[in-house]
Amino acid sequence: MTGRVLNDRYEIIEKVGSGGMADVYRGFDREEQRTVAIKIMKQEYSNDPLYLRRLRLEAQAMVNLKNEHTVALYDMGSEGDVHYLVLEYISGRTLRDRMDEAGRLSPREAVSIACDVLDGLSHAHRMGLIHRDVKPQNIMITDSGVIKLADFGIAKFTGSATKTYSGNEALGSVYYISPEQAKGETVDAQTDIYSVGVMLYEMLSGSVPFNGDNAVQIALKHINEQMKPLKQANESVSVALSDVVGRAAAKDRSIRYASADDLRRDLKKALRYPLSRFARIKGAEVEKSIAPPAEEGKKSFFTRERIAHTAILAGVLGIITVFAVMFIISLHGHDSGYAKVPSFLGYTEQAAAEYAANRGFTLEVAARESSDEYPAGEVCRQDPEAQTKAKPGTVIRVTLSTGNETVTVPDLLGKTVAEARRLLEASGLSLDPHIDYVVDTATPGTVLSQSLNPGETVYAGDSVAITVSSETQATGRMPDLVGRDIAEAAELLAAANITNYRFVPMDQGKGGIDAEDMEVVLQSPEAGTDIPTGLVTAQVYINAEHIGDYKAEFSENVTLSSDSSEIIVTVVSAYGEVELYDQQIDSAGTHSIPFTGRFWERGSFTCILYVNGEVEKTFVRSFE
Repeated sequence: MTGRVLNDRYEIIEKVGSGGMADVYRGFDREEQRTVAIKIMKQEYSNDPLYLRRLRLEAQAMVNLKNEHTVALYDMGSEGDVHYLVLEYISGRTLRDRMDEAGRLSPREAVSIACDVLDGLSHAHRMGLIHRDVKPQNIMITDSGVIKLADFGIAKFTGSATKTYSGNEALGSVYYISPEQAKGETVDAQTDIYSVGVMLYEMLSGSVPFNGDNAVQIALKHINEQMKPLKQANESVSVALSDVVGRAAAKDRSIRYASADDLRRDLKKALRYPLSRFARIKGAEVEKSIAPPAEEGKKSFFTRERIAHTAILAGVLGIITVFAVMFIISLHGHDSGYAKVPSFLGYTEQAAAEYAANRGFTLEVAARESSDEYPAGEVCRQDPEAQTKAKPGTVIRVTLSTGNETVTVPDLLGKTVAEARRLLEASGLSLDPHIDYVVDTATPGTVLSQSLNPGETVYAGDSVAITVSSETQATGRMPDLVGRDIAEAAELLAAANITNYRFVPMDQGKGGIDAEDMEVVLQSPEAGTDIPTGLVTAQVYINAEHIGDYKAEFSENVTLSSDSSEIIVTVVSAYGEVELYDQQIDSAGTHSIPFTGRFWERGSFTCILYVNGEVEKTFVRSFE
């Protein structure tokens, strides 16, 4: 095929890849004078109506996609028995190659890649197209670092009759297949979101959540088994990011993110607020995503539900004989008298006991403890651990969660943004960075409404959104500062006409984020947020490997009228204000504020002392 020119236009230069039904070549478009990728159907399928229809459907799927994160389709044609697509040529490698090289990716890189993929998917979904085969092999990374979603070969249009893969398609993509695909149910945009969630799990942990000896075993796990929380697979991942990935890959579509845009928003939020629990799946919602337990008293390997799922998958995959092989393996895989212990994490006590009995084990509740990951009444630890080999009849000792701490929402009405943030943090909650502002000159700068009612009982770590009054509609749009050094961040803030901000040094790696010295790792408000000019103090958190070699002694007296006051002391640097001290004082009266301030520059600098966000005094200190 090399050297051939198709339709006097497309010169085939070299083969660069091969898939199930087609080979891909690097080629040259003589008319447009550009390098292209030519996807040519393999000869054994060139006269098969089914595969010819597949090629036409792929072209139909891609023709309207105009997004920087999707591979572009240029042309479709035939010459004799050669049928081909002409595509944008990507000089680079696949995400699979990158993951194999790195083992696992940093949170920032993984989220960046996923957000670009989601941008491409969002565009495709708006065009009524479901990809259905999102996996690392279908994600291209160009030499310049641009992420491209490729291979719409088994995509479907919203409302079309196709429901799932054929058996051959599932074999290559089963690690990322959604439960609804595995069961042969109708797919939608959430199907692609599940696959992105699994892909994120692998990028951040170094392994897929479900594995097995064959495609059927893995598909059954996507249907029946609970995914181990990402935080347990990689302890360095933040709780916020673990929660977001868990929601993206939820089996229950009522829990899973509804759109690619929703998932992309929360992924970015998780990087900026790594300790927040805004995406946590709570209470009964988790129970809905757990496969129903088998009927009590049934001891055989094939429970009524397993037989039902087997029948579904047999129809979907078209390889019923595999199940006979699986049954033989299940009988003879324990030739040493041992079996693998299943995971009971996330199961209620009753469901876990029934599941254990069906697998030939005995369950015993050994302890109860609080858990951030599992609601009250669910198994949060087990001994022996899942996948450990044990003899039938072994007692599995489990620990049940007593749930997470609940707190009461404070009354924020009439408070300033700083006061609202302080009250929420004191209550164990967080302020949603997306603050809505409305013009109200009567009480500028104060909270007009809040998303959770005062006195309401919620989980600790939840976020509360607020609406704040403003004297003017003049706003500045918060730039994206994460990953920038302090000098670049200051320039971007100035360019955005945002002058009310402060830099907050923090220890390297806090929240599971690795960064260079003096690099921005978090910001509040989030990038893209419109904030009234001069009304909100933006918080820009920078990584400081050492706070500074130069010291100044402080001992300031301040008289407080409130029973709860926040004291902040800053130093004015060339980049703007840098926080030196932040302390909560829970009593009124006169207090001394003694501390040693550290800074990275030597000399005399203006310092500012704030009480509850208001300037109390300004003075000069020498750092030596």
